[in-house]
Amino acid sequence: MCGIAGMLDLDGRGDAPLALAKMLDALRHRGPDDLGEYSGPGIALGMRRLAIVDPANGAQPFYSENNRIVAVVNGEIYNHAQLRRSLQRKGHVFCSDSDVEVVVHLYEEYGRRFVERLDGMYAIALWDTAARRLLLARDPVGIKPLLWRRTPHGFAFGSELRSLLRIGDLPEVNIGALDRYLLYRTAVGEETIIEGIRRVLPGHTIEVDAKGAVSVSAFTARAIARPAPEAHDAVDELDRRLGAAVRSHLQGDQPIGVLLSGGIDSGLVLHYAAQAKTDLQAYTAGFVGFGGEGEEFNVTAAAAAAYGVPLHRVEITPEDAERHLLAVARDVDEPNGDPTALPLRAVAQRAAQDVPVVLSGEGADEMFAGYPGYYEPLVVDRFRRVVPEGVRRALAALPLRVPGRGFARRSLIPLEDRYLGIGMSWTGAQRMALYAPDVRARIGGGAAEELARAAFDEAQGAGADWLAAMLYVDRTVWLPDEALLKLDRLTMSFGLEARVPYLDGGVVALADALPWEQKLGGQGKWVLRQVAMRHLPQEVAMRRKRGFPSPISRLLSGPLRSLCYDVLTDGTARARGLFESTAVERAIRSLGGTRNGMGRLIYVLVALELWLRQVYDPASGAAADRSVEQEYGA
Repeated sequence: MCGIAGMLDLDGRGDAPLALAKMLDALRHRGPDDLGEYSGPGIALGMRRLAIVDPANGAQPFYSENNRIVAVVNGEIYNHAQLRRSLQRKGHVFCSDSDVEVVVHLYEEYGRRFVERLDGMYAIALWDTAARRLLLARDPVGIKPLLWRRTPHGFAFGSELRSLLRIGDLPEVNIGALDRYLLYRTAVGEETIIEGIRRVLPGHTIEVDAKGAVSVSAFTARAIARPAPEAHDAVDELDRRLGAAVRSHLQGDQPIGVLLSGGIDSGLVLHYAAQAKTDLQAYTAGFVGFGGEGEEFNVTAAAAAAYGVPLHRVEITPEDAERHLLAVARDVDEPNGDPTALPLRAVAQRAAQDVPVVLSGEGADEMFAGYPGYYEPLVVDRFRRVVPEGVRRALAALPLRVPGRGFARRSLIPLEDRYLGIGMSWTGAQRMALYAPDVRARIGGGAAEELARAAFDEAQGAGADWLAAMLYVDRTVWLPDEALLKLDRLTMSFGLEARVPYLDGGVVALADALPWEQKLGGQGKWVLRQVAMRHLPQEVAMRRKRGFPSPISRLLSGPLRSLCYDVLTDGTARARGLFESTAVERAIRSLGGTRNGMGRLIYVLVALELWLRQVYDPASGAAADRSVEQEYGA
């Protein structure tokens, strides 16, 4: 696990090594154990290393036997042992036991299609010295990040946005990405929030020749070709595959922890890990002083106690919440409007004191339909059958809030037009009312929504049922650029590697093969819950979806209201000119008495403005910098 970066010099200036040094300096938190660099004619690439597998001999870059191929890799290759044996039989000679060394030998053997044989989470940069070609690759799910940009004199790539902002001029905010951010809580898709900086999409490679010509292509992930199991076999098969996935994710020569959130996802990860490893640690976080935290901690304690695993609790006070809110703006690297970032940052900071690796239950909801929103089509369909269309149209047209009006409106809209993903935030009308006039004119309307609609249409065109199409939207639009991005950045900020067994290739393939009835059931994640009932305490196995809860409305309308108001309405925010000041103030005033809705919307704006200050107004972001420096001991 590490951070990678590089520069392809396109005009012979010879400054690629200097640019690389700046980019790697920005990634030092991702790899505190080692620094590795390669420089050749017109190219420089390197890495910051967090030593997990073969700490003594796994330094990067890695080279092929004849030094023609050089590569740096961020991530873990879980099937490296099998690949290594196959490559050795073909005559390849390895110099370490590192999992990622297989990359250079695979490329030698199979060329650009080597990625089809990898099972893992990875971002790869590979330079072919003979062909003078740079190849970038990102894992099929998008667990590990990889970004790139053109500069006036070259082509650069890096694991984080901040590394690419160290070179060249500072571009403007990408207004289209800003609109996507307000809708999805993160700037999803290929374009980032910064104009001209782009992501390598999950399951894609990018090739760049010595003249700077870029070609992008998708590759097919490794798949397990099995017929869909019958209902009575699905539970057994998931039990087997998930156990195998967790065991493969335990590889390495360092101690490992588990992030516990009190539900079945992380509880099952703990179960399988505890069967294979005796020195586990478990970590959980929750807010105190808001009520309900006792239940949360009791459930995680029950899960840890069932396996004799030490549990470390992180209690977050309102004062802690303010500190984490300010620091997230720096740590997450790209604006992220999900308030679960606060407890996630807190638990990552604590875990990093003991272990360099943690396992997380991230991805289970998107694989096995764990969010309550996935039931919505069933409820709407039932409403359609009970209430005649004429009545529904009359009810939907009423100007007042009356019971059933929302369902009536939704029942008249096709699912593909109304489902924009589980992470949806500000609606189109709300966003248009919020923007300043010139921003509103530049955005137009509806473009942000098209990203989800296109994913839905793609899934249905491939024969997916209604639930599979919804899951596909969340897995391709929201999961890589929100949930996984947040997990990667907030753990790596403390030099902590997070692994996600639910996104293992075998588990994903099984999830894809199951019909919707085996996913939803009566409480969500039916097949996963059946597995949980075999292994977990009853209070954990039957618990409804929680995750790391965050009382953001109570925080922003209470102890953090002053901070919220100042950040969104002071001279720095007004001078930015993105939003109508009166619209922002009106939204803040509506926080009073709100329990859920408006607090989450306001948090999206606060997180954005704090991030903008880090990038465009460093002096205004000094509070977050001081907070982070104190925590790092800087």
